Amino acid sequence: MKIKGIKRGKTIEISEALNIPDGTEIIIDIEIIQSISHQERLKKMQDFLSNNKEDREDFVKTMEEFLKEENLEWERLYGQYS
Repeated sequence: MKIKGIKRGKTIEISEALNIPDGTEIIIDIEIIQSISHQERLKKMQDFLSNNKEDREDFVKTMEEFLKEENLEWERLYGQYS
């Protein structure tokens, strides 16, 4: 299972509900997510939008296929995904 959280002092605030009982001991594998600046994000969006229409449509189609596969895997592991 992979979820996101935010460290605040000695506490990690989880971004979604976990389906495990309170008091359950868990192991956490830390992966730091690097934020990009507003200017970098804007530049990436401008670069993407400057692509021709076919490239953007191909990207959107690929992302839709990825999400379908991800939802199927979620259902296989955890039951119906909503």
